[in-house]
Amino acid sequence: MIEELKKIVTEKLKGHPKRLKHVLGVYETAISLAHVYNLDEEKVGIAALFHDYAKYDSLDKQIEDLDLEIIKRFVDTPVIYHAFAAARTLELYFGMTDEDVLNAIRYHVWGRIGMSDIEKVILISDSCEPNRKFDDAQYIYELALHDLDRACEYVMKASIDYLETKKLVPALEQLNAYTYYMEVNRGKIE
Repeated sequence: MIEELKKIVTEKLKGHPKRLKHVLGVYETAISLAHVYNLDEEKVGIAALFHDYAKYDSLDKQIEDLDLEIIKRFVDTPVIYHAFAAARTLELYFGMTDEDVLNAIRYHVWGRIGMSDIEKVILISDSCEPNRKFDDAQYIYELALHDLDRACEYVMKASIDYLETKKLVPALEQLNAYTYYMEVNRGKIE
């Protein structure tokens, strides 16, 4: 299925070479982290390849197959629609039923409370794949090699900080997820 999805994603993103390069970078990074944490590489690979599948679809196209509850829930943060649309496409048109894979795609933008390790790997890989020009991309990857929860907290904080510099308000779910991972990490013994 991986090779088939690579072809499908490549075709979909052929007009956006930087995005395609990013998606393939997320794939490679996620597979690398899957090795470290003994995760199912096919599940990780599928989620990585499909996470930005709907990124350049129109807003109308992104929401056409979404439940009204999802549309209403994120009406103030439509940036998340592409993630839910990609998961829905994988579910409807490719028969994907694995919630780990679907949630990894749905929540790759800012995470959520209680993510699986597959979800964490996709969230982290999206921020630290080799084509990212963030100053701390390599640090995020190195942190993830040792502790997925700490890397998630770091990624979430960086995202919130970025939004605040742009005078944008983070989504409540984003803030709740960050608070959750701060508490998870606070409970760890150093």
